Amino acid sequence: MEILLKNSILNARTILFIIRGATLVSKFLLIVYMARKLSVVDLGLYGFITAAIFATVYIAGLEHGSITARQIINCKDFLCKQKTVFGLTIFTLIMFFLISPISYLFITSKVTLSLDMVILFFIIVYGESYSTEHKKILISLNQPVYSSVVDFIKSGVWAYLTVIFVSLNIFNLSIRNILFMWALSVIIGCFLVFIKLIKYYGMSVFATLPSIKTYGRQIYLTLPFFVTGISLIVFELSGRFSLQIINAQVEAGIYTLYSGFIFAIPLFVWSSSVAFDHSKILQAYENEEVSKSDSLIKVMLKRSLLICLFLVAFLYFFFDLLLILIEKIEYINYINDFYLFLLVPFFHIIDSHLYYMLYTRKRDKANALSSLAGVVFLFIFQYLTIDLYGITSVIFSIILALIISIVLKIFFIKKNMIAETIPQ
Repeated sequence: MEILLKNSILNARTILFIIRGATLVSKFLLIVYMARKLSVVDLGLYGFITAAIFATVYIAGLEHGSITARQIINCKDFLCKQKTVFGLTIFTLIMFFLISPISYLFITSKVTLSLDMVILFFIIVYGESYSTEHKKILISLNQPVYSSVVDFIKSGVWAYLTVIFVSLNIFNLSIRNILFMWALSVIIGCFLVFIKLIKYYGMSVFATLPSIKTYGRQIYLTLPFFVTGISLIVFELSGRFSLQIINAQVEAGIYTLYSGFIFAIPLFVWSSSVAFDHSKILQAYENEEVSKSDSLIKVMLKRSLLICLFLVAFLYFFFDLLLILIEKIEYINYINDFYLFLLVPFFHIIDSHLYYMLYTRKRDKANALSSLAGVVFLFIFQYLTIDLYGITSVIFSIILALIISIVLKIFFIKKNMIAETIPQ
């Protein structure tokens, strides 16, 4: 696929945009359909379970795929790439066995799961973990379109099929059936990633896998990526956890619906804009073309903000019509909170692009520190205000936390630019 598009940047961008658009629409369609068919409380419960799954996937991955994606760009021969991919796969498997049982115990302390749902939970966690970390390698290997196709299959197709099957009365809409469709699509997505990387797997490299000490050092190097990434996860998922913890189950359901729209925007922007230029930005900086790397990031930021503005404007003018179709007064009563929530994608996108300017300079600790400062503020703000203001507290905490992260990233970027001008 990438070979066919190699000589046509416009076609590649267009196809990437269409694929991500179809994935985004599927997320919107599914969350609206669930909001219409499920009770507000059940939607909140679904949000809690999915939040736990995504948190588990991220913690298990430890952002090891990010450092692996950086390493594979510098590989000069096939054996190096083979060791890199195989090492990531083994690492992902080990972390799955270490982390997923802890997450399972956390979920079951709040929710009772049947045996089949437990099995689906573990399938989804490992499948998402494998595909998420290994897709980063595909992007570094200049496979952004294929990576987006995988995303569409494991994140979009099952959403469309679920709506169709329920509409045709093939099965009822329930959390169990939703998890089943999700697990099935994740398996297919993992298979597609595996097929693309299969040439890098071979028993010949098994004996040359990194030692435990080497893995430990790599985990240490990965920690800044992990802290930065888990911060974004906290920004997105904290409301699903905190509102459930204070037993604000109706507001938890409302937040699940709202956040399903809000955080789909940065995801779409990343895949349709950022993913395409990811490897070019890294290569420019690896070649010590700092100005070219910065220029690419600035162009990418402008393009991303324009896409974001279009999507936010659409939601601002038409979201209330969607709520009328859902026919539940609870969602309409909190519409002003949704309008406030629409600010989040802009700050999220600015923060992620500033992250790239530090990332290409290998200032990973600066990225981690700025994101961690935002998370600490978020926790403090929610702890002090969530009992009084509920969902409004969650939204304000996310906005203010992102602003803190942005300000600190700008400070570190300016500091680094000054250092770059000083002769060595």
